Amino acid sequence: MSPHARPFFDHVARVCVGTPYKATETSRGFDVELDLNDPQWHPQLQKAKLSWVFTYHVSTPSRHSYAIIEDTRSIVWFGDVPHTQRTGVRRIEAKDEQTDQGMWTVHDPEAVPDLDQYRFDAEEGRTLITSVARLYALQQRGARHEGAGFSVAVGLVVTLSVIATVIGLAVILNLLGTFDASM
Repeated sequence: MSPHARPFFDHVARVCVGTPYKATETSRGFDVELDLNDPQWHPQLQKAKLSWVFTYHVSTPSRHSYAIIEDTRSIVWFGDVPHTQRTGVRRIEAKDEQTDQGMWTVHDPEAVPDLDQYRFDAEEGRTLITSVARLYALQQRGARHEGAGFSVAVGLVVTLSVIATVIGLAVILNLLGTFDASM
């Protein structure tokens, strides 16, 4: 994690204390997600009929900006214990269009929301991150590092487009050549 990202991460981590969310440091920044390993939250998550969880990969490409990549995973319950499965859904956010509405009182990490206020939806985690980011005057930008899967997908689309164009051109030239030969 870059030194300029440390205060942002530390603040998000303090806000998560006492909530079902956790912030974890990564090489590119930090992740925010529900703490599924803490059994104290399992009854609330099960009561909410939680079937999806979101991991927010936060990076700080510059001193004045941050980026969020959101991964979605499905939940399978074995007894009272949740287990995640990868779904392959990834959302890359390029603009900060969120509001500070919701339950997070980010300026006061001691103000832990009541358990009945949690929605456990995708908006909740993003709001936590963007609310803290605004305190540091950070602007949300598109993610620079979307990951290997995204790069492979873009490369495949470009390659298939080039192949389709070459084949289309060959067919057109062949038709033109055949048309001229018959006259």
